[in-house]
Amino acid sequence: MAKRETFRISWTAHEYEHKERTTDWFWAVGIVAVAGAVAAIIFGNIIFAILLLLCVFSLTLFINRPPETVEAAVTEAGIERGHVLYLYSTLHSFWVDELHPHKKIILKSKKIFMPLIVVPLGTMDGERVRDALIGRLPEEHLSLPFLEIILEYFGF
Repeated sequence: MAKRETFRISWTAHEYEHKERTTDWFWAVGIVAVAGAVAAIIFGNIIFAILLLLCVFSLTLFINRPPETVEAAVTEAGIERGHVLYLYSTLHSFWVDELHPHKKIILKSKKIFMPLIVVPLGTMDGERVRDALIGRLPEEHLSLPFLEIILEYFGF
């Protein structure tokens, strides 16, 4: 009995694009965070001030971490990113964003709390991935949320 071939296009990419940050960047983020905490204390919201400082502290710890390499794939069942499989039945549409400096697939999910899923393409050919997805999901022009674009601009 012949073994059935399964469809799979796989590649590896960094989970996010690492940016080198100077000490000036950390000073600027720290000054803005302390100013926000002082303003929160002046307005009588000490808990928000503590939360703001804790968030900035954890952000500075996380931001220095080099990105891990994740494996992504387009399969018969869905799209894999790392160890997570996004089934086609849980996805609404897709868009291959090759105009962005770091190519990626943007998936629109049917789930309420995870509306957009971004899968980095790395060095994979976007047209090849698009051709593989076109028969499985509808193509819809999607873009990153405005907040993510702003955060990326400021180096987060």
